[in-house]
Amino acid sequence: MFHPRITSFFIIINIYHSLIHNLYLMSSLQTIVLASSIIYHHNLISNFRNYDIMITCSVILHHFHTYFHYATSRYDSAPALFYILAISSYSLGVKYKCDYMHGYLHIFGVIANVLLNKCIIMNSSYE
Repeated sequence: MFHPRITSFFIIINIYHSLIHNLYLMSSLQTIVLASSIIYHHNLISNFRNYDIMITCSVILHHFHTYFHYATSRYDSAPALFYILAISSYSLGVKYKCDYMHGYLHIFGVIANVLLNKCIIMNSSYE
């Protein structure tokens, strides 16, 4: 159920959530992550793993930068918690060679991104 081939499509939730709140840069970045994830997990391009990791890490860094820019109170800590859970599940998946743990990365990342969008919406206008 939590295989990355399935959970990568949950990123569509982030894209849609960002679009309906006019967060076009976030939506664009999440679209790139979705495309990269599909290419990698469905083996559409051989040896794409390192590119997928580079793209995803770049977007996560952007999300963390955005989070630290817009987080104004301790109540805004939920996105960081879910990003940490996502990174931890990725690390555990690599350590134990378990694709299902990688699937949790997508789930925790989706939750973190929705919460980050909420943080952006509540605390400022995002450009």
